[in-house]
Amino acid sequence: MLSCFSPSHRSAAARSIFVPAAVLVFLLSLTAGCSRRDQAASEKPEPSAKVAAAGLEETGALVVYTYDAFPQGLQESVTNYFTKTHRVDVKLIRYEDAGGLFNQLILEKDSPKADVMIGLDSSYLGWILHDDLLTPYEPEGLVLVDEDLRVDPRYRAVPFDFGRITLNYDSEALPEPPTTWDGLLAPSLKEKIVLMNPATSSPGRNFLLYTIAVFGEDGYLDFWRRLKPNLLTVTAGWSQGYALYTQGEAPIVLSYDTSPAYHIQYENETRYKNLIFDERAYAQIEVAGIVRGAANLKNAQRFMDYIVDVEFQTLIPLNQFMYPIHPDVVLPEAFRKVEKAMSIVNLDGERIFENFERWLREWETVMQ
Repeated sequence: MLSCFSPSHRSAAARSIFVPAAVLVFLLSLTAGCSRRDQAASEKPEPSAKVAAAGLEETGALVVYTYDAFPQGLQESVTNYFTKTHRVDVKLIRYEDAGGLFNQLILEKDSPKADVMIGLDSSYLGWILHDDLLTPYEPEGLVLVDEDLRVDPRYRAVPFDFGRITLNYDSEALPEPPTTWDGLLAPSLKEKIVLMNPATSSPGRNFLLYTIAVFGEDGYLDFWRRLKPNLLTVTAGWSQGYALYTQGEAPIVLSYDTSPAYHIQYENETRYKNLIFDERAYAQIEVAGIVRGAANLKNAQRFMDYIVDVEFQTLIPLNQFMYPIHPDVVLPEAFRKVEKAMSIVNLDGERIFENFERWLREWETVMQ
């Protein structure tokens, strides 16, 4: 979800705020979620009069919850589609990365204020299903480039894009990058890596899962202990962390194997490259779904139909810098110029659901 490079950070501040405790971050995100919930409640448009659309009666504006880095281009596409095709307004409300979005859905589960959610990834699927947050709906015209993207056979969570979690590096600042996981632990990389918090960030969450997949439950904590001296900071979200990287604060950052394509496409810059160990990366499948109890069900269904349509899917690569799910979308040239992972690593969703809270507590203890 590469879309924002604007957050401003000072060098001293980046070094003074070292890895926050995961529990503290989680509580802070809940507090932030509460304030945004109140704002959302006050801003949600009142249902309008009947709007004729293919003979259907509508309830008014569509309320969409997403994460802070959701691209403006995709938002405009949705807004224009609903305005022109259905004469329906769209109210898109952003939360700080996936953790804040998920917390808000939990807070409002018994009194939902959103109609649809877009932006959680499949590592949240166990909680989505356990808490019955979303309503089943199979979008009209759903076609997948890979059947493995179909994360829920009941279509409570529907994929709209996917990416591969890996590390990026600045080849000018780091002309001899590490080539193995052990290489990341070299003393020469002290305070040269920026990661994201697994309690609040989708990339951070999936990178933690990636290390568990690679090193096993018996070895992943030892890896993090040895990695800790080489971390400049662990940010709450992707936008903050990637901004530090592009501002030259650190030569290595957690991101996606498509991130260098952004710089090729829009900056004609090839200095940013991928660190892909063993030719593998961790899959991140982003999903959308209709919120259970949504007031505007018909327009929520139309939203789901639209985001899997080729018109919207064509916008994914150069706005989201993720891969589209639709097989008919032709990838831009910039995507074909970056090194890609040859295979995907993933943990089973049920295993994640059963163990993640413990894994997070263990990670937090090591990082304090």
